[in-house]
Amino acid sequence: MTDNQTPPPASYPPIEYVFRERKRNPIRRAGCTVLLIFWFLFLLTPLCLFVLAVQGEITIAHFGDVPESYQHPLFQVQLVMEEDYRGLRIVNATLHNQTDEAICVQTNVRYLLWEGEGDPATFCRCYEREITESVWNLSEEILEACK
Repeated sequence: MTDNQTPPPASYPPIEYVFRERKRNPIRRAGCTVLLIFWFLFLLTPLCLFVLAVQGEITIAHFGDVPESYQHPLFQVQLVMEEDYRGLRIVNATLHNQTDEAICVQTNVRYLLWEGEGDPATFCRCYEREITESVWNLSEEILEACK
């Protein structure tokens, strides 16, 4: 061995790796999924506000045979932009006493106004028809909840 050569490295003992499998907690996974859903809903908020500003309303209609479905949405948010009132109008309708020949639709209207005041309203419209294939006819309108 000469003076300018380095000694050979000492041999190190082999390293043993220990693999532990992580236990997956189903509650933790469900919590992350719920948090991710809320995060995406939060990210969609500007898109919903843009659609509301452009179209003036966002409507989810009832499915099936509902009389005058444009007047009785499942859920609707409308932009209120009048001289004395500014805000949102929220409408939802539920079906009551539904049979093939008769149906009652309860419509609830609420306001979220930042200018002016609006009182919530609830009304009930009942419709009848003679046979299943005929057109619905308004039989009764009540300015309170359906019974």
